[in-house]
Amino acid sequence: MFEQALENQQYIFLFLLITLALLFFILSKISYNKRLEKEVNKQLNELREKDKLLIAQSKLAAVGETLAHIAHQWKQPLSQINSVVANIEADYEDKKLDDKRLEEHLNEIEKLTFYMSDTIESFNNYLQPNEEKESFSIKDAFDNAFALVYKLLESKQIECKFEIEKDFKILGVKKEFVQAILVILNNAKDVLVDNNIEKPKINIFIGEVDNKAYLEISDNGGGIPSELFEKIFDPYFTTKPHSQGTGHGLCMAKMIVEKSMHGKLKVENIRFGAKFSILLSKDNNE
Repeated sequence: MFEQALENQQYIFLFLLITLALLFFILSKISYNKRLEKEVNKQLNELREKDKLLIAQSKLAAVGETLAHIAHQWKQPLSQINSVVANIEADYEDKKLDDKRLEEHLNEIEKLTFYMSDTIESFNNYLQPNEEKESFSIKDAFDNAFALVYKLLESKQIECKFEIEKDFKILGVKKEFVQAILVILNNAKDVLVDNNIEKPKINIFIGEVDNKAYLEISDNGGGIPSELFEKIFDPYFTTKPHSQGTGHGLCMAKMIVEKSMHGKLKVENIRFGAKFSILLSKDNNE
């Protein structure tokens, strides 16, 4: 009997020991999971902060690019205004400045200042903050972006060819999407200029691929070198001097398309250059 009782006590002790071990294991597991969850949240918060910093830097870069575009688009009308003023002065000295001739000169200056005012208004609308998602057409967004750079492309004698198979409504923050298109257009322009392409061209296609809205922008700038291909969307990666580029444009464009609009932005080399393609879900509520 005594031996049986002793054996039972041993079993009870062993059971308690195993129970305590399991309890300790469970508590350790819970503590580990909490630490892991805390670490994961910390890492996510750090990534969000990095994304916010990247977005802020991209917006600053957009402002800088915008000022450069405004300066370029104002250069010609300012020169023309200067010429009109010189003509007024010449007509006055030659005693040809009658009321009719003065009115013609002033009307010409007025037209030029209206153009300059419209330019500022276009860029101001682009830079105004807007975080609300809306339904808009791909063609309309592209037209908004192209209106901001066409003078610069024209000055570089870059031919732009458009093919619109079918336009679609998509859902997103329109000004962000315009910014993504601007980045790709400016990238194509820089490549064509830097590589001294004899007959520079940018081709734009809007249509449908795999039942999704599709935008394609390609150039004949020679393509992306193989050693740079995997890095092209990396933050802060640029082949330009830091005074000319910060290296976050294409990264920002990819974030807008893929994170904000849940689409896909891809790049590939084609026969004479590079092709950027954007796939987005159509807004079927329209």
